[in-house]
Amino acid sequence: MDNNDFETRSRSGNIALFGIICLTVLFYILTRGGANAPLVNFLVLTPETLRDFQLWRLVTSLLVNNDPWNLFFSMFTLYIFGNLSTPVLGPHKTISLYLFSGIVGNLLLLPFVWRYPDIPIFGCYGAVMGVLMASAMVLPNMQMYLLFIPFPIKIKTMAIVFLVFYLLFAQLSLFSLMIVGGFLGGYLFMKLFARKYVSWELLDVFLPKRGGGGASPRPSYTFNPNPRPSSGVPDRDEIDRILAKLSNTGINSLTPEEVKVLEDLRERMRKQ
Repeated sequence: MDNNDFETRSRSGNIALFGIICLTVLFYILTRGGANAPLVNFLVLTPETLRDFQLWRLVTSLLVNNDPWNLFFSMFTLYIFGNLSTPVLGPHKTISLYLFSGIVGNLLLLPFVWRYPDIPIFGCYGAVMGVLMASAMVLPNMQMYLLFIPFPIKIKTMAIVFLVFYLLFAQLSLFSLMIVGGFLGGYLFMKLFARKYVSWELLDVFLPKRGGGGASPRPSYTFNPNPRPSSGVPDRDEIDRILAKLSNTGINSLTPEEVKVLEDLRERMRKQ
């Protein structure tokens, strides 16, 4: 993927992400009438409505959020981590990832509440956790400073931390299954539909590191181990790629080798 394609995909992916956030906030405003509001009754998912094959509720239930703080933290998480994966996945896969993860979260919860026909199932937590998981699989070793943590943390570590935080925030209730389901949904989506972008395997957390093979790093961020010709002059295409990556995802996303290329270039320009 050249720089123009990457910038186009990044821009359109961010628009899709912003659209999801705006739509979710808009429906929060529209459904503030509470559980008895007609729009809420049309959107939320219940075991009874699923028995009636009202399958659209598996998606529309993601638009109903009744707590402003839950909504804030969900949209904050989506914005922070979605900006990492959208330049790679693009707009269509970003939207598909969000919906797929949310649906998996709903489906994981349903068997446990199936005997309660009127219990409402709603919220975007599962969908957001899927985007978080996808970002960790795309940029696992990128380091970020976040909130009050005084040191950088790798995205793959932060994904686990956020999962635990959301489970505690949900008080480990039955509805925590939506969060776990969304997290697993993001993993499944990346493995099934975006495998070429996967750089980290979730199973490595629980199993000994497997030798050989492994997922291929995503093409737009693949580092050329020999970025300069024999003359010692940095390769222009490699420098352009690194600068585009720096512009789109920040300095923390650069590998040590990429930082070294920029430092060598700066030193060369200083001498000239």
